[in-house]
Amino acid sequence: MKTHTEEHAPSTRSRSRTTPSRPRVGRGTAAAGGTRGARPHSPAPRMPFVLLVLGLLGGALVTLLMLHAVLAEDTFEIATLQRENRELGQQEQALREKVMEAESPEAIAEAAEELGMRPGEEPRFLDLETGEVTGAEPTRKGE
Repeated sequence: MKTHTEEHAPSTRSRSRTTPSRPRVGRGTAAAGGTRGARPHSPAPRMPFVLLVLGLLGGALVTLLMLHAVLAEDTFEIATLQRENRELGQQEQALREKVMEAESPEAIAEAAEELGMRPGEEPRFLDLETGEVTGAEPTRKGE
C-alpha cells in the first residue's frame, strides 16, 4: 500500500514529459505589449455587423416591395390583355357570321339583281349522235 505522500507526489516519469513553461502570447499579456486594464478583453466591434445585417434586411425588404409592385402591374396588364382578347374574339365571330351571310345563295342572287344581272335560262343540250338540240327555246326580251 502507498502512503499519503506517495500518492500525491508526482512520479519521475510524468515530470520528464512536461515541457518547460513558455510565456503565453495573447491579449493582455506583457509579451503582446499591453497590460490588463479594467476590461479583461475587448470584444469585436458589433456595430458594423449589426449595420450590415440591418442593411441586408432593408435591401431585401425594398427588393420584395419592388417585386410586389411589378407583379401587381403585370396582373393589371394581363387583365387588360385578356379583356381585349375577349373583345377581339367577339368581333371575329361577328365578322365570320357576316361572311357566311354574304356567301349564301340568296345574298348572291340579291346582289346580282341589284347589278342588273338576270337569272340564266334553262340549259339546252346537244345530242351528238342525232345532232338534235333539246331543252326550252330561249326567249327574247323584245319579242
